This record gives sequence, structure tokens and C-alpha cells, in this order.
Amino acid sequence: MCFMRFPALFCIAATVPLLFSCAGKITTIEHVREVPLKTTSLPSEDVGMHRSQATFLLYGAVSNKERVQRQGQYYFVTWYDADPDQAVTLVMMYRQGKTGSRILTKSISYPAGRKGGTQSPVFEFIGDDAKENGQILAWKLLLKDQNGKTLSERHSYLWNDKV
Repeated sequence: MCFMRFPALFCIAATVPLLFSCAGKITTIEHVREVPLKTTSLPSEDVGMHRSQATFLLYGAVSNKERVQRQGQYYFVTWYDADPDQAVTLVMMYRQGKTGSRILTKSISYPAGRKGGTQSPVFEFIGDDAKENGQILAWKLLLKDQNGKTLSERHSYLWNDKV
């Protein structure tokens, strides 16, 4: 019974993990996952997760024309919302293959008073836009508060702000 000889050490050892578990989470972009949909047919059974992703993305598209319009790139973003009382905007800056070095943007606004916790928006680059402008080559995600201050950011390997 070592903890009986050193009760102060035991109390400190028991308290430290508790303090770290209570530490407040911050608003941050946790993960970005690109899912390309290049065909209108479902992959074979042995491909695994890719089949379920294709099934999810093609759900509801009845005609072949609708299925073709769903082809392109999807970016699934996971971010943690620690302050739902503050309005924020998730901005995706990107470069597409046929637009040169021009930076394009898409954004999703979240009003104040929403439900906090994990958020999972999707940025879609599909249909005629994807065909006319090409694939996404590089991207940068910014999570900004209502004053324009950047709370969190993530970017692809090829992203360069100095172009």
C-alpha cells in the first residue's frame, strides 16, 4: 500500500488526469476528407468503404442524367463548435484546374444560438461547374468569427498563399 505512505502524491496523481479531462475544447477544424465520385456505377462489393460512399452520394438520383450531375469532388469537413453563441463562417478558398491561379471561394454561415459540438458540412464541386472549371487542385479552409478573425484553418499540401 504505497499510497498510504504518500497520500499527497496519490492525491496529485489522481487529480492531474481529471484536470486535463475538464480542459475546455476550442473551436477548431478537426478533419477534411475529399471524396471523388468519378463514375455513375457503384464499385464492386470487395472495395469496401468506397461503395458505401458512392451509394450515399448517388442516393436519390434516379435517371442517368441526375447521376452524371453528381460526379465531381466532395469535401467533408469536421469541425468542433465550442462557442455556439457566436456566429461563424466556414470559408473554403480553392483553385481549380481550368481557372489558372485565380482563387475562388465558397462559404457556409452559422448563426449565433445554434447547437454546439461537432459540425459536419460538405462542400460540393459537382455537375457543370466541375466539368467547366476542372478538378480542385489546392484548397484552404478558414473558420472565421463574426468580426472576421480566423479561429482555425486547414489547407491542402499544394496550397500556397504567395501566388
